[in-house]
Amino acid sequence: MDSLVAEQVWAVVMFVLGSFILNTCSKWERADQAVLKESKSYGRRKSDIVKPRTLRGTLMTLLGAGLCLGGMILFLLHI
Repeated sequence: MDSLVAEQVWAVVMFVLGSFILNTCSKWERADQAVLKESKSYGRRKSDIVKPRTLRGTLMTLLGAGLCLGGMILFLLHI
């Protein structure tokens, strides 16, 4: 393999950016989950405690997964 072409460099950048977004989203979701597990929630049934779905989490997950997948496909297209 000689060197990376411009499209492959962009693919690597897309993959790294998507991974960063997914990692950040995961950290935020774990922090939100820790708040829900505080002592005020003891004594309730698990079915009463429903983790709310946020638009932020949904958009970040879709964007991160799309960037990772798109980066992988773009990289493999230009091999």
